[in-house]
Amino acid sequence: MRVQIKDLMDKLGVGYVLSRYETCPWSAYDPEKGITAMAEVRMNNEGDEVEAEIQFLYDNPEDGKPPVEQMVFIYAKPVVSGQWSPTIFQIRRKDETIELYGWEEKCCNFFRACIQDIKMDIVPDIDEIAERELGGDERFRDARRGGGSKAPKIKPQALLGMKNGRGF
Repeated sequence: MRVQIKDLMDKLGVGYVLSRYETCPWSAYDPEKGITAMAEVRMNNEGDEVEAEIQFLYDNPEDGKPPVEQMVFIYAKPVVSGQWSPTIFQIRRKDETIELYGWEEKCCNFFRACIQDIKMDIVPDIDEIAERELGGDERFRDARRGGGSKAPKIKPQALLGMKNGRGF
């Protein structure tokens, strides 16, 4: 995916082009769960990097769990003559670019879906949105949504002209 900066901002849910040092923040709080979801899209000081991030802040974190958890991280930069593209996509610090087909477009859709929940003052269910937006069953496959196996299944009997195992 290579798009103009305005289109990238639209895909991330911002709606306008950020200037240098500018940030577009959102937040939602769930008092029952004690979780604050904070999201932002930010431009760096040179105007050549965009980061989109969602963090969860826990009022009472479980034992051994940090009070702040980075849920989503997207990094985008210009790649060719003013065209921008995401280069990093992580969910819970796990790289999603390796296994996910068409991840550049899908990561923007995923982030925007999370932002829609946050704008409605709902802490997003990251797993449910990931399943819906990232196509949980759609990892690298062929164009017809088939499995695309490297090793075809060959039946030796068919190659030797044998039927029902009786030989020649």
